Amino acid sequence: MSHDSERVILARRHVAKGRQIVERQQRLVGNGGGNTAEALKLLALFEVTQNIFEGDLERILREERNG
Repeated sequence: MSHDSERVILARRHVAKGRQIVERQQRLVGNGGGNTAEALKLLALFEVTQNIFEGDLERILREERNG
């Protein structure tokens, strides 16, 4: 397996795990339990992180295509 393929696999894992985290936090916020303000802040942080993960994956895939 090439180094680039390993990078793609890892980036895809980060994206998938990040999606799970964002979805779970969205459900928590939607249920309204606990401190909603803090839950919303945490959700915003998770969403920013997810955007970074997805951007990294796109960049890696682009680099592999242009290799």
